[in-house]
Amino acid sequence: MMKRINIWIIGFVFLVIMFGNSAYIFAAKEISTMMCSKGVVRIGDTDVDVRDKCGEPNTETFNEWVYDPGVSQTFTVIFKGGKVVRILESR
Repeated sequence: MMKRINIWIIGFVFLVIMFGNSAYIFAAKEISTMMCSKGVVRIGDTDVDVRDKCGEPNTETFNEWVYDPGVSQTFTVIFKGGKVVRILESR
């Protein structure tokens, strides 16, 4: 009985994570570059490049950094293997 409940909880958490992130990603527009105070971030830039050009993100998870410049838009930079693979803009 306990094993069945654990599997159900794991499945539920997985679905919440998958659909929660998807809803946010689908509401955003994918862009190829992002202007920061010290340069332009492009697909393929490293995480070090992004931090040098844009500074510390407002929010940082393992593979997503969120920048909120305070002008009614938010930029989410998604990394894979330490390199930018997607940049999303939300308004």
